[in-house]
Amino acid sequence: SILLEELDAALDELPEEQREVFLAHEFEGISFKEISAETGVSVNTLLSRKHHAVLHLRRRLQSIYDDFINK
Repeated sequence: SILLEELDAALDELPEEQREVFLAHEFEGISFKEISAETGVSVNTLLSRKHHAVLHLRRRLQSIYDDFINK
């Protein structure tokens, strides 16, 4: 429950473009090609946005993950 709350907070911190790509790809299972067709944004740009989102989420959630693993 704490992890989900922190994940939600970390997602809220992302710029909208990064959050939308991350959620569409990871949670909705939409391919980058499909997202690109819907938005008109290139696949490479979408990949970059997701990469930056993942880096932020890793940094933001690392201490919580470490605490969870060490319990």
